Amino acid sequence: MRIVSLLPSATELVGALGLHEHLVAISHECDTPQSVLHLPKATGSRIPDGLSQKEINTLVAESIADGQPLYTVDAALIRDLKPDLVLTQGLCDVCAVTPETIETSLRGVSCTLPATTTVMSLNGMSIEGIFDDLRSLASVTNRQQHAEDAISTARRRLKDLGTDEPTRKLLLLEWVDPAYSPGHWVPEQIAAAGCMSAIGAPGDHSRALHWHEIQDSAPDAIGVISCGYDLEDNIRFAEQLRELPELTSWFTGPVVAFDANRFFSRPTLAVVEGAIRLHEAFIDGQPTGDGFHRIVSEATPST
Repeated sequence: MRIVSLLPSATELVGALGLHEHLVAISHECDTPQSVLHLPKATGSRIPDGLSQKEINTLVAESIADGQPLYTVDAALIRDLKPDLVLTQGLCDVCAVTPETIETSLRGVSCTLPATTTVMSLNGMSIEGIFDDLRSLASVTNRQQHAEDAISTARRRLKDLGTDEPTRKLLLLEWVDPAYSPGHWVPEQIAAAGCMSAIGAPGDHSRALHWHEIQDSAPDAIGVISCGYDLEDNIRFAEQLRELPELTSWFTGPVVAFDANRFFSRPTLAVVEGAIRLHEAFIDGQPTGDGFHRIVSEATPST
């Protein structure tokens, strides 16, 4: 089977099923596993490098309002590769290539996909939804037992956290400028870690927040998981956050940065590892983490 993955989460799920050797092209954002990074890139981004979070937020809003895709698809490359399976997503126009973008990109290409090509859209919006996506992928690749084994391991790891009744209120921010609430599976990660979500419930969509709403939610701790960014970038965003008067005037708890790409932004089995990282940072109280999270500040409020 020849597989083209147009988003990083799909590439990770392919790897979870032991199918990475069947990949013939990946997205420009794929960064794991290392063994596939040499493959041709079938997507690109229309978002210029070097923009601030505020500039990206404005560009995304304008593009969506105008009906313009944020990503490009190399339709000619996909045509020439003649894949059996193309993986995309229907969850979020901001995060990755959608089925509509594929359809638009293939128009006008002299020879589109073979009739035998399956285009599968992954739509997991919760931890169970991620498990369902893995099962769906397994069903078309004859890897059902691989999927069930991986899901059983994920369930056991969540259960092994053995969290008590949550008492600490945690706010995770999926964007900092402007601040955005946690959505989809992230509130579930917070609960699994043994915390209460200050803002955001399972299944919610991420949304822009006002600072008075953040203050009213009275979080004991804040985690920065800016979507699409790694640990070093989120450390930088967390440092910017802790300097904001809107926060420093009242907030006394820790601000902790995480590798969002690896553990929070993508609907993959790695969200289980993300819940474990939250537990380590906010329940076990590991001071600096192990390269996947870092406490940026435990400031006292300014006067």
